[in-house]
Amino acid sequence: MNMDQFSDSITIEGEIFDFDPERSVALIPCENCGHLNQVDVTKEGDTYILSSFSCENCGHWNSFD
Repeated sequence: MNMDQFSDSITIEGEIFDFDPERSVALIPCENCGHLNQVDVTKEGDTYILSSFSCENCGHWNSFD
């Protein structure tokens, strides 16, 4: 993972995450093990929405429904 790509930050539900604006990807920790995952982010108006993801480290399903 090249941390230089994450040159910006975004706030989602009061939490700040590193963000790659060119790819619309944020670094989001797994709610189970805390491992940082690259997660697709969609912008709707002024709000960013995370895609649900399976942790690449432990396999836990992180859902944001």
